[in-house]
Amino acid sequence: MVIFFNMIVKRYIKTIAVLLFCFSLHLLIVPTVNAASPTLSFYPNSGIIKDPEEGFVVDILIDSGGEELSKVTAAFNFDPEQLQIVEANKNNTLFEQWPEDESSLDNQNGVVMLTGFTQSGSGELYQTVGESDVFARVEFEVIEEDLDEEIVLRWDFGESDPLFETALIVDGSPPQNILDTASLGSRPQDAVFRLGELTQTAIESRYIPFILGGLMILIAGVVISSKPEVTRKKFGTVVVYDE
Repeated sequence: MVIFFNMIVKRYIKTIAVLLFCFSLHLLIVPTVNAASPTLSFYPNSGIIKDPEEGFVVDILIDSGGEELSKVTAAFNFDPEQLQIVEANKNNTLFEQWPEDESSLDNQNGVVMLTGFTQSGSGELYQTVGESDVFARVEFEVIEEDLDEEIVLRWDFGESDPLFETALIVDGSPPQNILDTASLGSRPQDAVFRLGELTQTAIESRYIPFILGGLMILIAGVVISSKPEVTRKKFGTVVVYDE
């Protein structure tokens, strides 16, 4: 029975190894494809605020996904009983104008809205080259004292007020907000933080496929190299040792 099992393993080991390799390769490629979608994101988007008295800083990253954008609005909400805005700095190199009437830093209602705009034909429209760019950097003061409470930065897509809407506008006639047609999964994701000491390690979800892929390749290598002396024996061979 053992010999028969070993013969099956030997016969199909290459097929199993190839399938594991293909599956691992698929896991590595998928995140790259998804990352091509135009989006905004927080960096960091999660973590532990170890020293609330020092506050914390969050970058708003932008990736046009190959599109040329004439206008970008980053709008998000926070709990004003937990946080207060200290300052917000815009990356003035990305857009020609930053309209004041389309921007807001409201500590009373917990609103941040920043808008960059370049008129089509009068300047170069924004397009990401290489890594994501920093659209803006926001510094917060922490006034929350309850360690059990989550601190959430929540993107606003115009649900509460159409004027406060996160948007990535592609130039055209008429201009189109890419996020209007984006699926829920490809929309910008909220950021969630906690106060206190880091009690456990966490792995960012974007790294999980890479880790799984590496484990699959490792397992395939171990299976191939396991029990080499058994797989080299001829089927049905019996070895007798004299005492």
